[in-house]
Amino acid sequence: MKRILISISFLLIAFSLSGQKQDIQKISSRKMKSLDSTGWEKTGFFIFNVNQAALSDWSSGGERFLIGINGIVNYALHHQKGKYSKDTYIDIELGAVEASSFRKFRKTIDRFDVTLELDHITSNKNLYYGLLFNLNTQLLGGHNYAIAGHNKISSFLSPGKIILAPGIDIKIRKTESYFSFFVSPATARWVTKIDDDFYDQYKFGIDSAQKVNTEFGAYITTHYNVKFSKTTRYIGRLDLYSNYLRKPGNVDVLMNNLFTVNISNVFAVNILLDIIYDDDIKRRTQIQEIFGLGLKLKL
Repeated sequence: MKRILISISFLLIAFSLSGQKQDIQKISSRKMKSLDSTGWEKTGFFIFNVNQAALSDWSSGGERFLIGINGIVNYALHHQKGKYSKDTYIDIELGAVEASSFRKFRKTIDRFDVTLELDHITSNKNLYYGLLFNLNTQLLGGHNYAIAGHNKISSFLSPGKIILAPGIDIKIRKTESYFSFFVSPATARWVTKIDDDFYDQYKFGIDSAQKVNTEFGAYITTHYNVKFSKTTRYIGRLDLYSNYLRKPGNVDVLMNNLFTVNISNVFAVNILLDIIYDDDIKRRTQIQEIFGLGLKLKL
């Protein structure tokens, strides 16, 4: 499964770049999405979904009462001044469910991801070089509800991943889309395990009695944001990381997909699909999917 995911990931990148080649050649003749008078451009929205169910003397059985909530923040901020640019991406996902059988809210999704990129443009107006910083973690503690005692298995910055990467970036901005392809062959990554409950355990690829593991490798990240029509938009991201110091062939994969369809000014149908493979955290592909109808507000 891991090899299939990696193959699909590289095919997607190759397909995207091949499609962008003609865009680069014709970019001068296309209408670009303009920054405002001070060089700033921002896009983003907040999604809030709620689902609820209740049963009374229901012959086929089921949870007597269930309520689920989840919120998603997707925000991008771009700034350009002269030959310098700054890009900021913020992704937050948080959700919980409560059922009458366990009488307590349980976390369903939890992700906190911030990327900051500082670049300098080259003679090719679509090619930049610069420095990228990324922080990826969760906000609340995670538990294994499949076993008695609901043991804690994760928490804030446990695991956490911090990336510092110098590299080059291809950016193509058009009227209704944005594409970025950043690559760094020399990336420093720190994996953290700061929770004292895990200090004496080998966990997340970090030895016992240690809280941080330093890695060095190659890193690729892409961001794609496209508006298909007045009501539909797709936002995607793909990260690939290979650690030169340990098992470089076990490439870490992070793929985020968000597809949203507006049905009014404030309501939308939303599909979220996250795919993760990290051999140090879990030797299986992790998949998370959420489908919902909820409130959607522009930021």
